[in-house]
Amino acid sequence: MPQPLTFRKQDQTEISEIFSSLQGEGPYLGVKQIFVRFGRCNMHCVYCDELAKMKEESFQIYDLDGLIAEVMEMEREKGKHHSISLTGGEPLLYAPFLVHFMPLLKEKGFTLYLETNGTLPEALNSVLEYSDIIAMDLKPASSTGDRSFEAQHQKFLEIASRKEVFIKVVITPDTREDEIRRCVEIVRSVNANIPFIFQPLSDAFGINTQALQLIEGFFFNVAKKHLSDVRVIPQMHKIWGVR
Repeated sequence: MPQPLTFRKQDQTEISEIFSSLQGEGPYLGVKQIFVRFGRCNMHCVYCDELAKMKEESFQIYDLDGLIAEVMEMEREKGKHHSISLTGGEPLLYAPFLVHFMPLLKEKGFTLYLETNGTLPEALNSVLEYSDIIAMDLKPASSTGDRSFEAQHQKFLEIASRKEVFIKVVITPDTREDEIRRCVEIVRSVNANIPFIFQPLSDAFGINTQALQLIEGFFFNVAKKHLSDVRVIPQMHKIWGVR
């Protein structure tokens, strides 16, 4: 039986992969990024396409210098990138490392794009000053198959709103209108101008028709009544067939 990985949380971390690709979600769709994918997550969404990468045998332990060197080499090898996507898993599970890692990236001149499930507000607070763009998920329980995180989402967004932030909500055939109303209310209560993006469940075969019908038939109008910037943007990396 494999032994659990051990590492020093302040200067070492668990990484499942580092790669250069195009951002496949949200308003920065199509920009070129270096993706630094942290290992573990505190949620287990039924539609997650990264579950295989969140197993311990998929992790590699990096120290600060090694990870910075890897990012810099990719920037040299692949050309200039729009930003560094800190993703996962859930990168904020590694906040003790990010507190040291993110300032070093900023010193190198990188724009930092934090992709998060929006459930760890205290961790966000510790790295907020180094974050340039926050891509925050809102997670309806009926979509994820996990529990509700509405209280954590509310507190998280209140902190994140001090930076550039946008909201993503993955819609599945099981998503309920009452959950969307609560998601909309969380955003409205903080700032109705924060971009709110519906993501119909997608895979390599295209967009889930039932999810898209829910957005077009009900959810979009519910959101638009209270928020100024509502969009529908599919999860294009799945359709493109890129990481």
